[in-house]
Amino acid sequence: MFKALVNWRNWRLPVKLAAVLIVPVFIAVGAGVLQIQSHMERAESYAALQRLVKVRAALIPVIEGVQAERRIVAEGSGQQALQDQVRRTDESRTALRGQIAKTSLAEVVTARMDDVAAKIGGLPALRERTTDVPGVIREYTALTESMLDVDEVLASEFGDAALFRTAMGLQHVLHVQEQVLYQQAVVLSGLTRGQLVTAEVRSLVESNVKLGYIAGEFAALATADQLSTWSTKFNGPDIEAHRKMLTTAVLHPASDAPSTGNNNSNNSATARPKPLPIAASDWSKASGAVATSLDGVVQGMQNDLRDTANRLRDETSDRAGAASAILFASLILAGTIGFVVGRYLLRSLNALRRSALEVAWHKLPEMVATGRGSTQIEPVPVDTTEEFGQVARAFDEVHQQAVRSVIEQAGMRANMRNIFVNLSRRSQSLVERQLKLMEELEKYEEDPDQLANLFKLDHLATRMRRNNENLMVLSGGDVARRFTRPIPLTDVLRAAAAEIEQYQRVMVHTAPNAEVVGYVASDLVRLLAELLDNATAFSPPHTQVTISASIEAGDIVQIDVVDHGIGIDPEALAVVNHRLEAAGEGADVQVFREMGLFVVGRLAARHQIVVRLDAQQGRGTRAIVLVPAELAPRREESWESFRGEAIEQRPVRPATPAQMPGTASGPASWFESPGAAPPPPPAPARQSPESARGFLDAFQRGVQRGLPDRQESR
Repeated sequence: MFKALVNWRNWRLPVKLAAVLIVPVFIAVGAGVLQIQSHMERAESYAALQRLVKVRAALIPVIEGVQAERRIVAEGSGQQALQDQVRRTDESRTALRGQIAKTSLAEVVTARMDDVAAKIGGLPALRERTTDVPGVIREYTALTESMLDVDEVLASEFGDAALFRTAMGLQHVLHVQEQVLYQQAVVLSGLTRGQLVTAEVRSLVESNVKLGYIAGEFAALATADQLSTWSTKFNGPDIEAHRKMLTTAVLHPASDAPSTGNNNSNNSATARPKPLPIAASDWSKASGAVATSLDGVVQGMQNDLRDTANRLRDETSDRAGAASAILFASLILAGTIGFVVGRYLLRSLNALRRSALEVAWHKLPEMVATGRGSTQIEPVPVDTTEEFGQVARAFDEVHQQAVRSVIEQAGMRANMRNIFVNLSRRSQSLVERQLKLMEELEKYEEDPDQLANLFKLDHLATRMRRNNENLMVLSGGDVARRFTRPIPLTDVLRAAAAEIEQYQRVMVHTAPNAEVVGYVASDLVRLLAELLDNATAFSPPHTQVTISASIEAGDIVQIDVVDHGIGIDPEALAVVNHRLEAAGEGADVQVFREMGLFVVGRLAARHQIVVRLDAQQGRGTRAIVLVPAELAPRREESWESFRGEAIEQRPVRPATPAQMPGTASGPASWFESPGAAPPPPPAPARQSPESARGFLDAFQRGVQRGLPDRQESR
């Protein structure tokens, strides 16, 4: 028993873990770090809110300064009083700019601040306007509303629940105070003239309605103490006197209101309403008392906001410090106890890890790639009898079984691949013989209907040959059908179109002057044929599929296959593009549905060709093929222009019956045009049976069999 306790290296893993976890390291480190981080983030957020409180505290004097200027202009106190107030307003603006420079504001706040700065820039000109008092009041009011909007945005930045209600309540009180001071300025302006105009009366009514609405919003957000302060400050004889005088001003006839009564027309035209029965001093005293009461509410809520932010920051900082001390002590204790045990656990674990990674990254992949290797494995260098030793022995057994399975699977795959290649080559030979036989039958067939049927069989055999070649690609073999000379890019596109069943729906655009090297041309034809076949299969039968090519930067040839089907949703499109890349990396083929895409990926990876799909839901699919410049170099002389010159230099011969569309012996080819036939219309929507038959015959004679010979003759 004593010996087992001393030999701690052979302890079971739960015992070792218990020794390591004597001190709750994970609780101290995980929960402690998260808690400290949370406290620090909250403390920083409260510090940022403290800076916002200071910005709002600096903004309010600017608002009050602009309101005071508006009142001075409205009551006509004179330039000296206005100049003194302008000086105080500018000092408040300077203090506000200094506080903003110390604070990091959100983009919305900064944008609103810029708008206010632009409007404040027009203050000097506004202060010089002394004739249009109502217009000046409107300009001052618009500027005040802009600054109150900035204050509202600042209030919305207080995300903490303990601060948000106070911040928004303060903003509502500022709005109420603005309505009171606006009413003061409008009535003072009317008292200076003697009467109010209709527009001013309407604005007073609207302001009073807004004041009541904002007061209700404040009551919904304010705490019990804030409501008590509001009720105390916003009540009394001055408030009642203000309401009565405001009602008198609103109900008094406006100076521009139509006259009523039984006077004659001349008297009614010259009659004017009586002056407002309100003394300017009484109105100024009452409205000023209301604004002063609201100042007390504003100051109290500012103090509450500042004190709450300071208190919350101090509390979170203290919590972070306490959590840090506890975490530090826990780490020291855990490190002292777990050093010895942890050192051994790490040593054994590293040995097991290195062995596992060596097997997973090097030994097994190399054996899978070559299919050869020794069945003898190197054991994991962990010799203890506890859990790590048992895991090491279990891994050795797994490694042994994996090696045996890899060797067996490699042999089975090689046998299956050889079987598929042999079957494909036998079938390929039969299809080639079938194509030659049908070609002989087509030569001597004169019945147009029978000839059309022969062409259909010929095309089916061509597709069978492509399927056999795809099977060889999937089996890892090489295709015997190769071109020995460079092939014009246009002929490659046409050959790909002729390889599919619905070739009539394919519109081949003229390709740029480039030639595909011979050993790549056949694979590129098969690759494009698979994409065209997929495009015609997943698009409506009445639509066309276009294939075009262009030369992009770096002389890379880009080939586009575009259909007008329902498209592919983004998730499925990402999966398809991933499988195209995986096919080039040797991933297993999805046999049940995606054989064609796997063949495309294999052929593209063989020549470093890039293939990807792009689609918009409901607007079709676009397959993009990027061919490197060295596989499709530019040509000095255009192949299409060469053929065109050859046609123009030939004498025009009258069409013989054998050359007319619909005959069996002389179908049209790509290099000849019937003399009497008019030029074809540009980009027809569908081909006629005669043109389709000529297209097929041209492909079978001019590309599949004759094109290499034609290239040799050049």
